[in-house]
Amino acid sequence: MIITRSDRSNIALWWWTIDRYLLTGFFMLILIGIFLVMASSQYLTQSLNLSSHYFTLRHILFGALSIPIIISFSILNKRQIKIISILGMVISILLIFSTVVDGDKIKGAQRWLYIGNISFQPSEVCKPFFIIFNAWVLSLWAEKKNFPGWIWSITSISIISALLLLQPDLGMTILFIFTWGFQLFITGIPLIIIILLIISFPIFMIISYHNFDHVKIRIDSFIEGTTYQVSKSLQSFEAGGLLGKGPGEGLYKKSLPDAHSDFVFAVAAEEYGVLICSFVIIVYASIILRSLFYTIRNDNLFLILAVGGLAFQFGFQSLIHMASNTDLIPTKGMTLPFLSYGGSSILASAITAGMLLGLTRTNNSLVPITRQFHEKR
Repeated sequence: MIITRSDRSNIALWWWTIDRYLLTGFFMLILIGIFLVMASSQYLTQSLNLSSHYFTLRHILFGALSIPIIISFSILNKRQIKIISILGMVISILLIFSTVVDGDKIKGAQRWLYIGNISFQPSEVCKPFFIIFNAWVLSLWAEKKNFPGWIWSITSISIISALLLLQPDLGMTILFIFTWGFQLFITGIPLIIIILLIISFPIFMIISYHNFDHVKIRIDSFIEGTTYQVSKSLQSFEAGGLLGKGPGEGLYKKSLPDAHSDFVFAVAAEEYGVLICSFVIIVYASIILRSLFYTIRNDNLFLILAVGGLAFQFGFQSLIHMASNTDLIPTKGMTLPFLSYGGSSILASAITAGMLLGLTRTNNSLVPITRQFHEKR
């Protein structure tokens, strides 16, 4: 089907107003993710007595489902995204609370709910909804001085952080807090508050170190250089070299736990080399920088906070995954958006991508766009 500029259908109007560079970047990540999960999961399926393509087929299914999710959110206007995000955040918080009360404990953490045989991590999906909600209340606070937006913002991040620490999930908590802090910074809060937040982070980490055994173990292993997973991950980078050993030829993925999710970047390095890793980084950087460039050209505070927050969270999560794979920070089970295996992660990434596309779309509304389209003609 060829879409021309004379076509006045909603699909055509969507196509001509969407940021096709961002759209292409997200679709490229989905495609690359399929190949990486295929390469990293075959040994795991053998150890679990599953079909050799079990994880690959499920990842393809998740990727296929993410496409209509991306398109559906990208069609929405600002008001619709706000409404869905408020409802989504409330439901997500209730589900996170359910995981704390009655969730299944896996590797010492209660982060997942099970619907039949399907596991679901509510905190993943909560991320984009919280960012939009926080952008909304902060923009109202900045524009209407009598609106207590800062109270709503602090209350929401406090509730979410407390629930995440009860699971416990320190990495997700840090991701939420840093994204929240980034949005506060953009809002233009006093410098003294920013300084206090920066000072409070090491205090928070010290408290976590002394109260969470898994945090203490990971930090101690990182300092002493005795982390088994990271040593195998670094060997994967060394073995891959510039061009990699070839698809399916990697060896270190066999000894990497959760190679298809937490260490998928290391698998990419061994089998496809530094070149593909560099290309992946370029794709992520292009998406983030293009989104942030949109905020520079915009004067709507809500859009600046929403798009900036979504881009920051998308990029910061990617950075955490890559940094932990290369021994720059202690290991953290953080997925790489669209590339790592996991239905909840892909669903959250798809919602984030769809919101970014919807909020950066020309004029952000199909009705005004139709009018603008006709006026140009």
